Amino acid sequence: MNLTPRELRIFVSLASSLSFVQTADKFFVTQPTMSKMVKSIEDKLGVKLFERTTRTVTLTREGQTLLELAGRIIEDYEAGLAELAAVARRGSQKLAIAALPSLAATLLPPLIAELRLESPNLIINIHDVINDTALDLLRMRKVDFALSGLDVVHRDLSYIEIMREPFVLLGSDMIQKGRTLTQWSESELERLPIISMPRGTGTRMHIDLAFMKRGKQFRPFLEIQGLSTIGKFVTQGCGLALLPLSAAQLVFEPGLYIARLRNAPERTIGIITRHESGLSNLASKAIEWVRTYASLQLESTHSVPENVIT
Repeated sequence: MNLTPRELRIFVSLASSLSFVQTADKFFVTQPTMSKMVKSIEDKLGVKLFERTTRTVTLTREGQTLLELAGRIIEDYEAGLAELAAVARRGSQKLAIAALPSLAATLLPPLIAELRLESPNLIINIHDVINDTALDLLRMRKVDFALSGLDVVHRDLSYIEIMREPFVLLGSDMIQKGRTLTQWSESELERLPIISMPRGTGTRMHIDLAFMKRGKQFRPFLEIQGLSTIGKFVTQGCGLALLPLSAAQLVFEPGLYIARLRNAPERTIGIITRHESGLSNLASKAIEWVRTYASLQLESTHSVPENVIT
């Protein structure tokens, strides 16, 4: 038996979709070619994997038995490739970072600019993703470290907090500033047309938790995933966005204002790495730079009095 990784992927993909057309499109072959490839896989295994009629495709009992094993083999193979890439990256001029979108846009550009001046041939990948995706990329060894929040303890990951930032209100001059609060109040926030990120994001989790501690449920006027889209809705006077300070600063533009609130909840931001793998010199240097820069940014933020509307 000599199945290739590609053949295993074809089997798993077809078993999931049960569509020769979709699987053929996914692997950039014609449907007749896909049928021949599946027949070749069955011949190599010595069992029939699919029952096919003119209308339906179903897995045989043997196919169902082999599906879970094939999936594990593919996962192990891809994890091995990712680990090889991570080892190679530790000795090369490559750097990959996962970060929350607001942090990727505010903390990382100065770092990348400095690294490029020192090493013009440096290859850099930035993944601006939500918290859960950042952790997944880290575990799959597709990034050297993550810049994100960590809401629970993970035994396989190390977390170093580098800063905390408050939640603020981002508003438009089209909405009277007098309607904006100066102090965090769940009851008062309920009366405002609040725009928030949806459930499942770290930002929303912090807000929901703050409301739950007061025995309340957070019900925003609008839920929007993308920060840039939130900014456009605020610009048009559709509501006030409740965001972490760095996120509000990212979409800030003329005609908008940021209102800081006394006693507002804060989100923690830190650098996340894997326990078991060493960092390249380049990654270690990048982490130290981010920690220093974040400290400077934090000092700058704390120097601005609360309740200031910018």
